[in-house]
Amino acid sequence: MVVYRPVKPGQAAKLPLRSPAQSKPRAPAHSEPVKPARAAPRPGSVYKPLVQFAEAEGEAPSVAEEDVESPAPEDQDTEWQEEEPEDAQEDVPEDAPEDAPEDAPEEDVPEDALEDVPEDGTSGADADESETASKKRKLSDLAPISDLDEKLQLLQRWHLQNDRAARYVLQGATLDEVRTVAKTGWRPAPFTRAADGRDGKSPAEQLNEKLLRAREDSYGPGQGRAVDVVTTFLRRWRGDEDALRELSHKDLRFILQEFDGTRSIAELLEQAHAVPTLEESSVCRTEEAAAEEPGALTCGRFNRLELIDPMADALVIGDANLTFSMLLAKHREALGHVGRIVATTFETIEILRQRYAEIDQTVKELESRDAEVLHNVDGTRLAVDTRFQDMVNKFGAVYYNFPHAGVVQGFYDGHPFVRWRHENLMHLFFRALRGFVKAGGVVKVASNSCATGVRFSDILGGAQNSEFVHVETMPFQEWCLRSYGRSYGDRRDAHRRPGKSENYRSQSANSDMVYTFRYEPSGNNVPKPLIRRPPSKSDLLHSNEGKLRDSGPEQKKRKAKEIYDLFLTYVQGIHVG
Repeated sequence: MVVYRPVKPGQAAKLPLRSPAQSKPRAPAHSEPVKPARAAPRPGSVYKPLVQFAEAEGEAPSVAEEDVESPAPEDQDTEWQEEEPEDAQEDVPEDAPEDAPEDAPEEDVPEDALEDVPEDGTSGADADESETASKKRKLSDLAPISDLDEKLQLLQRWHLQNDRAARYVLQGATLDEVRTVAKTGWRPAPFTRAADGRDGKSPAEQLNEKLLRAREDSYGPGQGRAVDVVTTFLRRWRGDEDALRELSHKDLRFILQEFDGTRSIAELLEQAHAVPTLEESSVCRTEEAAAEEPGALTCGRFNRLELIDPMADALVIGDANLTFSMLLAKHREALGHVGRIVATTFETIEILRQRYAEIDQTVKELESRDAEVLHNVDGTRLAVDTRFQDMVNKFGAVYYNFPHAGVVQGFYDGHPFVRWRHENLMHLFFRALRGFVKAGGVVKVASNSCATGVRFSDILGGAQNSEFVHVETMPFQEWCLRSYGRSYGDRRDAHRRPGKSENYRSQSANSDMVYTFRYEPSGNNVPKPLIRRPPSKSDLLHSNEGKLRDSGPEQKKRKAKEIYDLFLTYVQGIHVG
């Protein structure tokens, strides 16, 4: 697993803190908002300015709109943001780090916590500064009063106007999502403790889940479950499902690859009939095999049997103990593939040796099969990793199994105070791949469809936002590469490993899926990655969520500081594995 690493400590400008009394009043809605000055981005940075923690007594940070896609002003009040600490009790992934460093910085608030992922190794340092300044805005600026009123009215209806966590959740939602929930007549139930002493869900957690469900309804039937190539095609384009399912493998694959809405399916079918079959062609390609077999079934078999481009290189992200990379290497060798494998781990080799006694032997065997093994690789920062400078547009296949952004003890994965890291991980991961996957390349992300950390909608949304087209979702148990040695990906692996039949807590193995995508760059400007922001320190201090509940004033202040410091390590790029 990969835990994304944002800006390095000390590399972002510091934001001076001011008391509320010193803060400037918000400009009227019709006037130009005040734009604070910002230091120029550092060369080689991975992300452009995005997130800044706001101290309880401090001023909210600035954000460059050209750097990150945020809900429109009419959809989001810029003062409330969405985030996500994790919980050690639910959805603990294989590679999830557990604890925050004890010496996390307290007051060093970087001006820019996350930055847009470059696709070509550049940071945009030479961008027109005047254009950059013209697009900047303050997170403290409120949204138009109509939007603010509408959200506050909903909170007042639920008697949650003073619930800081609920405000934070609602602010991170679009206005369409809020209206969808409001129309249902639903309302969050008061927090109650279960008979066995376990905590129930707070109103903020219930609201967060309801909003996520409203967002995920847009993905249609299935809700992250298995869907074939015809179903995913019809979610993008209109067509006759029965006619498409009757097509042969050759004709259906041609339609899937060539249809862009400019010509009808009937016109493309005439062209597909003229394409020579494998027997008629002088050049043999794997995807041309079984040309006259049923199309949807054969395309699904290709994906399950991992019949990828034999000439293209393959990249594996976040393979903690490298057993998946080993399985892939053996698989490609058996098929006679000549493309190499680049296997990566998030941890350094020194840490891996503490957890996996066999790691040196595994690395040696991989290298004997012409694979390249790289350690200390962040899958969201490939463009500024000098080891990838010669790998631009090289990969025909990329794999990332069960992504997770790390555990925050005392919070469940789906809690709104921690979920921001998981969603950001997927959006930044897919954006980072754009400079390294060649057109038509395949990306496969294995995850549980019921996971509450990295949700299926995070994967589908992050891919779509970076022009990776959803091809198919197949059950993990049907994948030929399923039988690798799973690990937790953290210090627990030094003492125990997951059993062969063991799955994540609160998840069923039958819900494990492989989400398959194909890179189809249009050549047009893509929307900026939608990045969620963490809660402020004030939000933490004035809420009663997770480990902050049932705490005295001093204890709560200490716990809030610990969580805040942990979040600060993420935005400063400190390794917490």
